[in-house]
Amino acid sequence: MNFKTGKADFIGFQRKFFNWFWQKLNEAEQAIFVISFLKWKPMGKRIDQLIASLSEVFEGEPWYGESVMRKLENVSYIIGDKTCLPESHNVAQIVAHLISWKNFAIEKLRSNGSFNIKIDSKQDWPEVEVQSRKDWEDLKHELVVAQNDIYDFLKDKSDHFLDEKVAGRDYTYDFLLKGIIQHDIYHLGQIGLIQSQLKNQEKHSGVFKS
Repeated sequence: MNFKTGKADFIGFQRKFFNWFWQKLNEAEQAIFVISFLKWKPMGKRIDQLIASLSEVFEGEPWYGESVMRKLENVSYIIGDKTCLPESHNVAQIVAHLISWKNFAIEKLRSNGSFNIKIDSKQDWPEVEVQSRKDWEDLKHELVVAQNDIYDFLKDKSDHFLDEKVAGRDYTYDFLLKGIIQHDIYHLGQIGLIQSQLKNQEKHSGVFKS
């Protein structure tokens, strides 16, 4: 038996088996089977690993120390609008900046080719004030919502999606999402630096008490 004949025999066997299986189901079971089949997608290693990396950096336990949310949990709202250098961004502004670029990623994932953020604009660095614990918690919640929107979109995608071009850009979704991870890590370092220097400057003021 050559390869083509063997392949044809196997396909024939698959069809006979499916017909037998289908006849064993009642109408309700057939409906459930069809719905489940339509919802099924072949998962890929690349997109699973990418989602895991997004999560590890944002809320997990990365090898280099604290994740974004773990770091922010240890930052009091009292220093949200403080910075260690004149004319530099404070922690609240950095969080708002992270939100802006996660929202940019979401718009691009949704194929919004016209959406753009101009560097150093108010879209890039939104004006934000943190005057209370509620303001701080609301800002962190907005960051979590943006991250979860990315997860929700990616959960039904396969590896092939990562190689598609981003709407209105000349790079792929793989490049975009890895950029979000790198962006989180970069600004995580900034937040840590601000926190550390402010602690040294105001260690006797009680500024870090919630």
